[in-house]
Amino acid sequence: MGNKHNIVVVVIPIAEVKKFILIDIIISTAAYYTLVISFHSMITASAGSMALPMLIRRSLKLRFRR
Repeated sequence: MGNKHNIVVVVIPIAEVKKFILIDIIISTAAYYTLVISFHSMITASAGSMALPMLIRRSLKLRFRR
């Protein structure tokens, strides 16, 4: 009944990392600045830059299910 140490290894594919960087960082930042310039409201820009990646991910899930 000795100590049993479990090691959990999580493997993240490079494609998922690239998708995260593209959608969550680059597209969100571009959406934020576009909305700030067009609406002159930081609240609208923040909400839009948070909602846009969620909509993109949801649409990608629906597209790949078909």
